[in-house]
Amino acid sequence: MMSHDDMNPEMRRWFRALGASIAESPLDEPTARGAAVKGEPIVLGAPNVLRGGSHTGCVAAAEMIAKGLCNVLASDYYYPAMALSPFVLTGEDETGLADAWRLVSQGPAEALQLHNRGMIAPGLRADIVLVETKPQPRVVATIAGGRLVHLADGRLIGSR
Repeated sequence: MMSHDDMNPEMRRWFRALGASIAESPLDEPTARGAAVKGEPIVLGAPNVLRGGSHTGCVAAAEMIAKGLCNVLASDYYYPAMALSPFVLTGEDETGLADAWRLVSQGPAEALQLHNRGMIAPGLRADIVLVETKPQPRVVATIAGGRLVHLADGRLIGSR
C-alpha cells in the first residue's frame, strides 16, 4: 500500500503505521528523508522530471533523485514521461542512462516486490522496452514475457 502526497514526516509516520510502506509523492525533502531512513521506496512523478520541477511548487524530482531520495518514477498524469524521463535525467551524456532507467524498471518492480521482472537477467520475465533515441526518445517496441506485444508503426528499429 502507498501513501500519497505526504505533507510532512509526521504524516509519513502515520501512513507507515497504517501499513503504507511506499511513499508516493512526498511533498518535501524532510518527508522523503524520513521514508528513506526506514528503507521505504519513494515514488515521484516522471512528468516532474520532464517539466524541470513540480507543477504545484513541491519538490523537484531530479533534485531528489540526485540526493538519493527517489527509487521510482511513475507516469502520474502523462504516461509517455516514463520512457522520456531517463533521457532527460542523463541529457546528452548517456553514461548514467542505466541508473536513470532503473527508476522506471527495477525500482518499481522492487517497490512492488515483483521479483521476476524489472531487469534483464536469466530466469526473469524478459520484459523489454525498445526506445529509439533520435530525433527524440520514443518507444518503438515492447516485449513482455519474451513475446513481442507492441511494434510502433510496423517498421524495424533503425530502418528508414
